[in-house]
Amino acid sequence: MGQKKTKGTEGPEDPWNTFQSARHLAPSGREAVAVSLHGAADLPGCKDGSEPWPFVAVKTTPQEADSQSPQAMTSVVSEPTRAPMWGETVEVEISAEEVGHKGLVITVVDNKKKEELVSYEIPIKYLRIFHPYHFELVKSTQSGKTNRDANKTRLYATIIRKSSFLPRYIGSDHTALEVFLRGINEPLTNSSNPMVVVARVVPSYTEFKNSQANRDLASSGLPITSLSFPISSVMNFDVPRTSQQLGCPQLSRPGGPPEQPEWNQSFLFQGRDGATRFSEDTALVLEYHSSISMKGGEPWALGKPLGVSVLPLKSRLYRKMLTGRGLSGLHVERLPITDTNLKTISGEAPTVDLSFQLISSERPENFLTPNIIQNLPILDEKPGSIHKSWSKATNVSESQGSEEEPQGLERQQETEMNNYRRAMQKMAEDILSLRRQVNILEVENRTLRGQVAPPELEEESSQEEAQALAASMKQKLFLSQLDMRKLRDKVQHLQNELIRKNDREKELLHLYQAQQPQAALLRRYQDKLLKMKGLEDTVRHQEKVIEKMERVLEDRLRERNEVSPPSWPPGKPSVGENLPADLYSLLLAENSRLRAELEKNRHQSAPIILQQQALPDLLGSSSSDKFNLLAKLERAQNRISTLENMVGELEDSARRWGREKQDLATRLQEQEHGFQHASSLVLTDPSNVISGDPKQPLKLEPPQPGRPAGSQQEMVNSLPANVSPK
Repeated sequence: MGQKKTKGTEGPEDPWNTFQSARHLAPSGREAVAVSLHGAADLPGCKDGSEPWPFVAVKTTPQEADSQSPQAMTSVVSEPTRAPMWGETVEVEISAEEVGHKGLVITVVDNKKKEELVSYEIPIKYLRIFHPYHFELVKSTQSGKTNRDANKTRLYATIIRKSSFLPRYIGSDHTALEVFLRGINEPLTNSSNPMVVVARVVPSYTEFKNSQANRDLASSGLPITSLSFPISSVMNFDVPRTSQQLGCPQLSRPGGPPEQPEWNQSFLFQGRDGATRFSEDTALVLEYHSSISMKGGEPWALGKPLGVSVLPLKSRLYRKMLTGRGLSGLHVERLPITDTNLKTISGEAPTVDLSFQLISSERPENFLTPNIIQNLPILDEKPGSIHKSWSKATNVSESQGSEEEPQGLERQQETEMNNYRRAMQKMAEDILSLRRQVNILEVENRTLRGQVAPPELEEESSQEEAQALAASMKQKLFLSQLDMRKLRDKVQHLQNELIRKNDREKELLHLYQAQQPQAALLRRYQDKLLKMKGLEDTVRHQEKVIEKMERVLEDRLRERNEVSPPSWPPGKPSVGENLPADLYSLLLAENSRLRAELEKNRHQSAPIILQQQALPDLLGSSSSDKFNLLAKLERAQNRISTLENMVGELEDSARRWGREKQDLATRLQEQEHGFQHASSLVLTDPSNVISGDPKQPLKLEPPQPGRPAGSQQEMVNSLPANVSPK
C-alpha cells in the first residue's frame, strides 16, 4: 500500500517548516510509482453544471477483488475551480512480478458529488525506471462534438517509476548523485509567491548555455511531453538523447513562505545520465520559478526563471568528497543566485545552502536528511569564487579555441572520448529499449490482426511473415558469422600480444633480479674504496711528518758534524773534552753510518734499523746531547715501523680489492657472453688470470706511498708474456 493522503474540504496543510522524507527506493521485491500532481486545466463540470471541487485519486489496475478503494489520493483544493493546482506527490506500490500487466490509473474526482470528472490509464511497463516523465495528459471530454470543437482536458503530472535498487552501469563507479536543497538563507523583500526549483545535472554546461542561447525549450524549465489518450504510440515514452545531454530536470514541491522559501527536498540523479562523472564542464543547475497562485484560475505553467544557481562539479570536488570520512559528500554554504531581480533585506543577491553525496551502493542505507548533512564536511572554497573563475575559464576557452595548448587539446580529446563512450552506452540502451518495444508492438499487432483479419488472410500473412522472418534470420546469421570471424581474429591478435608482453615482462624481471645482487656488491666495493682513500690520505700526512722529522735530524747532525774552530787542528778534539783519539774516531764512524742510513731511508721505505754499537762508558757529561739524539732516533724508528705496518695493511686491502674487482669483471663478462658462473670458482690471484676478452684492460695495483719504485717494476716483469702493461 502506497502513501495515502486523506481528502478534506480545505486546502493542503502548510508544509513550509516540515521535512518530508523522500523515499527514493521501493521495498525489496516490489516497485513504486511516484506521481507528483501539479495542476489541471479545462476540467469538465459536474453533471448538474456546477463547478467541480476536485481531488486526484491514484490506483493500479486490475485491482484485487477485496481492494476497490484507491491506493493514494491528494487533498481537495480550497475552492471549486476548473483549473486546480495541488503541488502534492502520492505513491503506489506493486509487486515487481506484476509490472508487465499492471496499469496506472489517475482519476480526477469531484469531492461533493463523488463524480468521476476525467480518468487516465498508463501502462507501467512503458515507463523507464528512475526517469522523471513530465507529462501533459490530454483527453477529450465531449464525445458528441468533433475533435475540433471538443474540450481538451489537461492534467500536468510528473511520474517516476522506482525500483528496489539503483542500477549500476558499465564504466561508472557510482550509481547516483543525491542533492539535498535546504532553502534561501536571508528573507526576501520582493517575493510574493511560493517558489519551485527545477534541478538538473548537465554533463556539458557549455552545450547547455548554447542551447539556452538558441532558445531551445528543453534547456529551460521543464520539457513537457504531451500524451494524448487513448495512447497511440509507445514512442511517447522514449527518452530522447538530446534531453540526456541537457540533463534530466526534476521539479521540487512549492517552497515557502514567500518571504524566505525552504524546500528541504532531496533530488536523486542517475549515473546513466552522466551525473556521477565529475569533469571540468559538468555542473549542477538550479532554476527558481514562481509557483502560480491557486486562486488565479489560470492553468498550471512555469514562466521565466526568477534566478539561477550553478555549482561546477569539477574533479576537485570529487577528490574532496572521497577524502572525507563517512559519507562521500560535501555541504555547500551560500551558493549565490545569479541573473535575478530578487533582493534580500540587506540589498544583496540571495544565497542558498545545499548538500550532495555520491552513492556507490545499489541499495544505500542512508539518504541525506537535515540531521545527516550536519555531519558532512563543509566546502572550504566560496561557491561564488568557484563560479566566477569557472565562468572566466569557460569564456577564455571559447574565445581562444584555436590557440589551445597541448594540455587543453588532451583534455578536449579526453572529453570527446568520454562523450563518445556515453553516447555509445546510451545508444546501446536505446537499441535494447527499441527492441523491447518492437517485440511488444509485434505481439500487439499479431493480436489485433488475429481479431480483425479472416482466417485465409491470416494464413497468407503468417506465411509472408514466416518467409520474411527466415530471410531476416539468414541475414542475421550471416552478419553474426562475419562478426564472429572478426572477433576471433581480434582475440587471436590480443592473445599474441599478451604472450609477447608476458615474455618481455619475464625478461625484465630476470634482469631486475640479476641486477639486485650486483648493485649491492657494487655499493660494498664503493664503501671499501672510500675507506681506502681515507687511509691513503692518512699515509700521505704521515709521510709529510716523517720528512719533516728527517730534515730536523739532518740539521741536528749537520750542526754536530761541523768543523772544529780554526785554532784547533782538524781531527783533534776540542778543549775540555779530554777524550782519547780512538774514542773520537769511533764517534765519527758512528755519525757517518747514521747519516748513510738516513740517506738510504730517504729513497726507500724499508724499515730503518739502527745498529747501535756499544759505546764506551767513558763519555762524560758533555756528551749527553748525543744520547738525547739517539733516543729521538729510537722514537722515530718506532713511529716509522708503525707507519710501515699501516702501509702493509693498506697494500693487503688493495690487493684484496683488486682480486674482488677482477672477479666481478670476470663474472660480468661471463654473464654478457651467456656463460654460467661456477659458484665454487675462487680467484686467488687476479694477476695470474687473463680475461676472455683480450681488449679488456688489465687493472694494476696503484703504487703505495711507502713502496719503492722497484717493486712496481717487479710487478710489471711478473706479468705473462701475452699481456702488455699500459
